[in-house]
Amino acid sequence: MRMRLFPLAASALLLLGASACEDDDNGMMGPGEDETFTQNDRFGLPAINTVFIPTAQKQDFNRAVPANDDAQFRDEVLATLSAFGVVGAPAEGLADAVLPDLQPIDTSMPTAFLNGRKPTDDVITGELMLIFGANADLNDDHVDANDKAFLATFPYLAEPH
Repeated sequence: MRMRLFPLAASALLLLGASACEDDDNGMMGPGEDETFTQNDRFGLPAINTVFIPTAQKQDFNRAVPANDDAQFRDEVLATLSAFGVVGAPAEGLADAVLPDLQPIDTSMPTAFLNGRKPTDDVITGELMLIFGANADLNDDHVDANDKAFLATFPYLAEPH
């Protein structure tokens, strides 16, 4: 009798363990599961939201779909550029470059600002140069190095401080 109960008890424990593990995903749920997700932020190109989107619209921008950026936020980008003295075709071209707010990458081209980016790229200075061109007083943020050096191995970024 004892020999017959052991396999039965073992089977029951195995089934209980398997059913308990079925939903064990460390509290994370994937798409299609009964959970509502809210996008709270997005960050394609650095400083687009910071510089071009008015404070009252920042949350709307963060939650918006990038495909709708041109229709929803182009006027704000053009108004900011106008305030910086950039108008007409140059402003339209810059608006085209920063909207939609995505990080594009063409793998047939070298990685550089506006085509992907490396951790060492000074993207804020790059954006300032797009906006202010040859105006040396405005086209550089003068932050030329990190506070901490990059790591030599993955994940490459230094620990936060």
